[in-house]
Amino acid sequence: MMNHRLPFWTVILPACACLGLHAQTPPAPEPAALTTTRAAFLRQIMAESQLLTEQYERALAKSETEVAAAGDYEEARTIRLRREQLKALYTGTASSLATPMPLAQARLTGSAQASGEMLVGWRSNGSGAEWLNFRLLPGRYHLEFEANMSDAPVAGSIYASSKFQPQQAAVFEFNEVTLLGASAENRRAFEIARSADETTFTTVRVGPLTLARSPVTLRFTSTAGYPANIIRLRNFRLAPIMEEAAAPVPATTASADVSATLQQATTQLRGALESARQSAADAYLADLQHLAASKPALKPQIEAETRRIRRLVDQKTGPTGIRAITTAASGLNGFEDIIDARLADAEPVSGDRFTIVHEGREQLIRLLWVKCAPTAETDPGVKNLARHFKIADEDVVAIGRAAREFTAGYLRDKPLRLLVRPDRDKDGTLAALLFLPDVGLYQNVLVGHGLAAVVVPPPGDSKRNATERALLATLEARENDAKQRKPPSGAWALQAESTGGPKP
Repeated sequence: MMNHRLPFWTVILPACACLGLHAQTPPAPEPAALTTTRAAFLRQIMAESQLLTEQYERALAKSETEVAAAGDYEEARTIRLRREQLKALYTGTASSLATPMPLAQARLTGSAQASGEMLVGWRSNGSGAEWLNFRLLPGRYHLEFEANMSDAPVAGSIYASSKFQPQQAAVFEFNEVTLLGASAENRRAFEIARSADETTFTTVRVGPLTLARSPVTLRFTSTAGYPANIIRLRNFRLAPIMEEAAAPVPATTASADVSATLQQATTQLRGALESARQSAADAYLADLQHLAASKPALKPQIEAETRRIRRLVDQKTGPTGIRAITTAASGLNGFEDIIDARLADAEPVSGDRFTIVHEGREQLIRLLWVKCAPTAETDPGVKNLARHFKIADEDVVAIGRAAREFTAGYLRDKPLRLLVRPDRDKDGTLAALLFLPDVGLYQNVLVGHGLAAVVVPPPGDSKRNATERALLATLEARENDAKQRKPPSGAWALQAESTGGPKP
């Protein structure tokens, strides 16, 4: 190592990386018609169950207040945990009580254009959409929508100059159009961050706004032009803010009465959800039958999907069945779902190995399919990572320490959702996929910032299904992007430095 090298933190961006050992030929893609039908089924089951779940969650909130007033704080904490689990089920989905804001009813200004269900074209300042005489009940609302922001292919175009460079964030404004004095209170400026890829949409929430009259005129505009970016916005809606006000009850309230009320609400919710699930499954099976009749070539895949749905309907999935449905429908039914875990106070072992706390118990976790550099020079894994990143051994250790510090800071105080393999490592460690709200798979974050290497399982691993193969393919693409980026990220930047910089 030469002493004049810059400190490693000057070239490391906050994120993570993975070790790609050997890519295999991807399997044939699933027929588009089958994918579309399955997605419609999942949206239907989630939509039909969400209103019931929201009503149940409010009943739990009332019971929590009553139990706390009676002095049973442990029971109140249990009810609170259940409420948070129910809310986590619908993270990133639209509220069932939200009021849609159709683009067909909006007046577009500037360069903004409606392309199907999406609002695109943000080349000039002041572009946007305006909903005139929009009718809704007075109250407090959040604006919610889904956004994707990527770089435009400007090479060789009129935008390929230093004046038109892709931005990492776009600034927008949403406000009520009025001449009354309260107009400033209903004006919100916010940013939309650059997306991980061209297909990933992130749910954005803006507000709250207090709308005191109806009809109302609402305006959504960009505060600058973004000719070197492609920004796609869709699914605009106004979600009402539900006030939870429960009057305190005397401490003498019998806990037995509270338990009976909670049990009754649980029974009603279970029955209603079972009915909704059966209805949606029947409709989905009917759609599959029609699809089989119209597309005989898809018969084997449709028969397999039909058997899977029938097994799903027949199995007992617990009090609500929602978690089993969503996990199975996503193709990850071989994993155990852990919701609302937290990073333990202890320092992570490395960027990809750390302890979580869930329901009062600690568990050591290993991130699936990625490998962060070790933090000790004597670790035998140093040589492997040095060969992978093509950097010196001492740089591997520096990257390992940076990855550990990044994981500790990035995951601290965030709600963690993990999908874990049921079989443990020899030392009891659980291998898991880790997801964060509004971020997605944490392994992607590490890989995209050059702090880990992708570790592809052996080609003969029979445990992997189509969804897992798709996640692995995304990880490998992230690593390749981090390696080719200019300037490169994380360990790839140290590789460029040691070889005299990237080739022109």
